[in-house]
Amino acid sequence: MEKGYFVCVDDEVSVLETLREQLREHFGETHEVEVASSAEEALNLIDEIQGTGGLIEVIITDQVMPGMKGDRFLEEIHRRHPDTIKILLTGQAGLDSAIHAVNYGGLNRYVEKPWNFDTLRKDIEELINKFKQNIENQRMLNNLENRVRLLEEENQRLRHTEA
Repeated sequence: MEKGYFVCVDDEVSVLETLREQLREHFGETHEVEVASSAEEALNLIDEIQGTGGLIEVIITDQVMPGMKGDRFLEEIHRRHPDTIKILLTGQAGLDSAIHAVNYGGLNRYVEKPWNFDTLRKDIEELINKFKQNIENQRMLNNLENRVRLLEEENQRLRHTEA
């Protein structure tokens, strides 16, 4: 089975290094962990990963960064990839930013810095399970739609041969 991807975005190198280490330690067998120091860099990284067929499962981003802020970044991610898990991990976001991320960015979790990794890990595990269930449900729905279409085509063919 191909590994999924975590993409972590923060302008603080120490935060990125800590997150990468913690995530790799716990999720390294099933996921690749990539980091970016800005939203713009992360969008390019995500395009590269998807260009190779990779599946972005989890985005973890800070709110306060130079350039595009975390809530706007999540809004863009949600527009492009609505099913991706989105976590805002920040020490400085205000209520307005969090509300914007929930309303327009499909925010799954809001986590304050400094974070408790055990709590974050449990949240991520739960969200990944839901993500995989959604993918499986979509796959089953697509299969069902294809079967219905094939049955309708067969039904049309039988009607024409009877007439």
